[in-house]
Amino acid sequence: MKMFVVLSCLVAVALCAPASHDLQILPAVRHEEKHDEFGQYALRYITAENTVVSERGRLVPSPNGGFVLEIEGQYQFIGDDGQLYVTKYRGGPDGFHVEGDHLPVPVPIPAI
Repeated sequence: MKMFVVLSCLVAVALCAPASHDLQILPAVRHEEKHDEFGQYALRYITAENTVVSERGRLVPSPNGGFVLEIEGQYQFIGDDGQLYVTKYRGGPDGFHVEGDHLPVPVPIPAI
């Protein structure tokens, strides 16, 4: 399960990369990862172009009396325009939520 979550996040970050033929793949210059026996984890890595990704998964009580893995993290990078882009996300029993100053704000749907 934890490997699926980590791979999903890496795929999401990779899909955000520009589609360019001269894209260089640079290794992580720093990588930290910790896991426990319950599937909880924390990871952080920094790439050579200074992209920073951090994420943690922790067990929280679910409404049915069990536990669910809640994920929260963020990634940041410097865009081609020189701006720092920070995206924060979390996923848990109440769904998946993403926020960042560069993302559009969803328009609330009025109740009927």
